[in-house]
Amino acid sequence: MQIRKVIHIGGVLIPAIATFIGKSQTMVLVLSALVAFLIIEVLKQRIPQGILSTVYRENEFKGFSIEPLSYFISMLSLLYLSFYIDEKICYAAIAILAAGDGFAGVMGRKYGKHRFFFNKNKSWEGTISGFIAASLTGFYYAGPIALVGSAFGMLAGAVNKHDNIAVPYAALAVMVLVRYAIFV
Repeated sequence: MQIRKVIHIGGVLIPAIATFIGKSQTMVLVLSALVAFLIIEVLKQRIPQGILSTVYRENEFKGFSIEPLSYFISMLSLLYLSFYIDEKICYAAIAILAAGDGFAGVMGRKYGKHRFFFNKNKSWEGTISGFIAASLTGFYYAGPIALVGSAFGMLAGAVNKHDNIAVPYAALAVMVLVRYAIFV
């Protein structure tokens, strides 16, 4: 497994870190990682491809790498939103992105035999694996409501090219709507 996927899945620790040291401090840590990523992006042409290949996809060697940037933006924005809306739902959305999307990619690449007709880059095997991982990690933070968030997050990931934005925000939106519908 690429270091990139380890980092992606490791994002499930972000809510735990935020709980332990505080959201503001965690935002500083994620922002620091974003700055490190941007520095690497600037210096990318001077770094040997053998080193870059541990965290970059082949198509990202030349141009700007938008997917890692969108991952950091999602993490930061969800942490920020946790100051204003239900913290547990925001944390579940982070977990759904990190574990669900991360495992979907790993399992889909390794075992994905049944591709979606509308997106040949995604498979049933990856999406189902992602749903299971997202549900388990999201459940820890938001309870049963995370199952609905996980389903919508993985569906958004299957139909959208920019899954680092689509997955957590589809999950967040549906969890907020369900929570609002339950408590109204």
